[in-house]
Amino acid sequence: MLIDSRRPRGVRRALAAGLAAALIGGAPAAVDAQSRVTLPLRQSTLDASAADPSFEVPLDSTTDGHWLGGGASAPRWDVTGDWLYFRFDPAPTLNADIIRDTPWYRVSRDGRTAEAVAATDALTVPAGVRYTRDGTRAVWFHRGELRYWRRGMREPRLLLARASGISPQWSADEREIRFVEQNALWAIDPANGAMRQLTQAYQPKDPDKPDAIKDELKRQQLEIFDFVKRRKEERDSTELRSRRDRAPMPIVVPLKADNVLSSLELAPNGRYVTFLSAPRPKPVQTIYADYVTESGIAEQRTSRPKVGDVATPRRAGIVTADPYAIPDSVKITWVDTVGLGKKATVSQLLWNRAGTQLVVEFQSYDYKDRWLFTVDPVTGKRLTQLDHQHDEAWHGGPGHTGGWMNPGWLAFSADDDELLFTSEATGWAHLYAVRMDGTRRALTSGEWEIRDIDPSRDGSKFWISAGIEHPNELHLYEVTMAGGQPRRIDHAGEGETRPTLSPDERTLAYLWSSPSTPWDLYIQPTSGTPKPVQVTRAGTDGYWRIAWAESDFIRFDDDKGKPVYARVYRPRTQHSNRPAVLEIHGAGYAQGVHKTMAGSGAHGGALYAQHLTSRGVTYVVLDYRGSSGYGRDMRTDIYRNMGDRDVASAVSLIPVLQRDYGVNPKAVGLFGCSYGGFYTLMALFRHPGTFAAGAAQCSVTDWAHYNHGYTARILNGTPAEDTASYRTSSPIYHAAGLQDRLLLQHGLVDGNVQYQDAARLAQRLMELGKDFDFVTYPIEAHGWRTRWSKIDSQRRVTRLWEETILRGEIAGRQ
Repeated sequence: MLIDSRRPRGVRRALAAGLAAALIGGAPAAVDAQSRVTLPLRQSTLDASAADPSFEVPLDSTTDGHWLGGGASAPRWDVTGDWLYFRFDPAPTLNADIIRDTPWYRVSRDGRTAEAVAATDALTVPAGVRYTRDGTRAVWFHRGELRYWRRGMREPRLLLARASGISPQWSADEREIRFVEQNALWAIDPANGAMRQLTQAYQPKDPDKPDAIKDELKRQQLEIFDFVKRRKEERDSTELRSRRDRAPMPIVVPLKADNVLSSLELAPNGRYVTFLSAPRPKPVQTIYADYVTESGIAEQRTSRPKVGDVATPRRAGIVTADPYAIPDSVKITWVDTVGLGKKATVSQLLWNRAGTQLVVEFQSYDYKDRWLFTVDPVTGKRLTQLDHQHDEAWHGGPGHTGGWMNPGWLAFSADDDELLFTSEATGWAHLYAVRMDGTRRALTSGEWEIRDIDPSRDGSKFWISAGIEHPNELHLYEVTMAGGQPRRIDHAGEGETRPTLSPDERTLAYLWSSPSTPWDLYIQPTSGTPKPVQVTRAGTDGYWRIAWAESDFIRFDDDKGKPVYARVYRPRTQHSNRPAVLEIHGAGYAQGVHKTMAGSGAHGGALYAQHLTSRGVTYVVLDYRGSSGYGRDMRTDIYRNMGDRDVASAVSLIPVLQRDYGVNPKAVGLFGCSYGGFYTLMALFRHPGTFAAGAAQCSVTDWAHYNHGYTARILNGTPAEDTASYRTSSPIYHAAGLQDRLLLQHGLVDGNVQYQDAARLAQRLMELGKDFDFVTYPIEAHGWRTRWSKIDSQRRVTRLWEETILRGEIAGRQ
């Protein structure tokens, strides 16, 4: 590991203290708990008019944006919907060594009253509350307690205390609260708190081996002796009466040894129990070590398996709900997976409210197909195919569409006549309704995708988050069961909103940020056209004193004429080299270009962009082919060839930057973490001479060493099944192409993209005689979380730009 000792500790402390005074300034003091406050809550009395073009953001302050302020966080409604609770720090500090709790506040739903509250009171406000359809009752599990509320109650009722978490749900008739714990389904009557066990897992006894001689002797005894026959009849009759006269027992669900149950449910009509059963996973874990420990002794750690550890098969089972059945007599009816044309698993089961329709979702093991069928609970046979989604690459866009063997979003309409689901059938994730005879209709359409979806409590409409105006925006919309053009609910301007609806869905709280304003909290009714009430006004004195660089949101075509999106921060000064730096987002399927004030940290963001633009650098955030938010074709363009069409996005961007922003095409660098690090390696290895330098952080270097669920979808199976795809897509096989400056940075205790990735590539580069820099962060996992690593990483990356695209410019502004 390389150690930077050029700046003494005392100087660093003095710098931090100086920055705190210069950047924070006179932020207002926190108010006392339970005292009224004036809205909006402020972190500064300054505004954009205080911007000072001469002020430059010091490099070390770009790794932690807390000193800028930031808006509210953790917004949640109380169970009555009268108050919205949230956290807001009126006096943020630059000193990351000081750990302090962010104060809590609450605001009334009309936005007229706000007050500070004690953390002990705020923390009792639950999240994940489940309301009945009329909104008069609710249940939740919070801080180890299961509680029930009914309108008019003075205090919620404690039903159960548990050390382990549970997920309570209302039964279809909303008379009971149900939850699953340790392979069993339980029910609680909220009126009196009575709890009963509905099912019990039972491991059948191993049947005796057939013995023809003994069986024949038993048959003869019953045939010859009336005494033996009558005694058996009396014993059987007594046992039958005993079972029928006793109180109903939990319904038996047979369970093999080493199997686990999930999605355990009693059908709404009470006739069947349905569930998913799968062998308990026994993955072959990978091993790595932690060297900086409290004991002083290196500790071994384990992490996820490598590609090839195929997902555990899940079978859907049905048993008749007979509480009097003899356990060993209970038989499972397995839902049929034969005849789908390929090997498949079950990802979810869904009953309609009346219990008359059972829908099962199947997914293929090659990740290319999803089916929705009605199923006969008596025979387990598939009946009507309601939907089939096939993708030659892989199925699954936004999370609600399913994929990765995870279930997609499904719901029945309020009248029980239609199944509601989302699909990328048109190339964009949209909402559909299908009747049980297979008749289908689209409720939304267009060249935009639903990012998130929730049905209204009464089932009459849906709340969706989408970027209809622009793929780099996000707003809340209402879609009725009739479909048609969505109606926008939030009255925010250009940017993105993060909504939180009140329990009665009549009031909307949302965080909103634009390209020039930080995240703030607003509150408004969901109907009409009211002006939202601004609850917070984020931004410290330091934030408002910065003359933020202007940015453009651009769309351009790659070499195949396909659209690509980017955010370009314009340089605030002119540098003779006219350099540019590209920030490449991680996560593979994610989005980096947003019409918001982007974050900060050792892996880029608005603060780092501000620092570099003040030095004459054009700073670009790129959403390459393969990013989310732009539809199916963008998503799957990396199929079987990661590092090709995605990296071509950056190559095609260079002439656009030269033409429209005057960038020198020979002075372009790029950096990123995780997939962004992989991207950087492939850009340098496969396009030598195109980029002057690159910083690859926590990078995948060989996809055969990553996990199965993510990688096998994109690269068409395992390395043994599609060797060519893995070799084409893995940087380690292209390392001979390196001729430009490369900085490798990796955390030693990274359990996601493990340190082995970096070690193997370093060895390969040395064997090839390549020149590169390699820095290890001993206590970091995936990405940097500590102040020391963030600052060290940022300094080294910036030094790389100074020595390449800035060509040795004096680093006196750090």
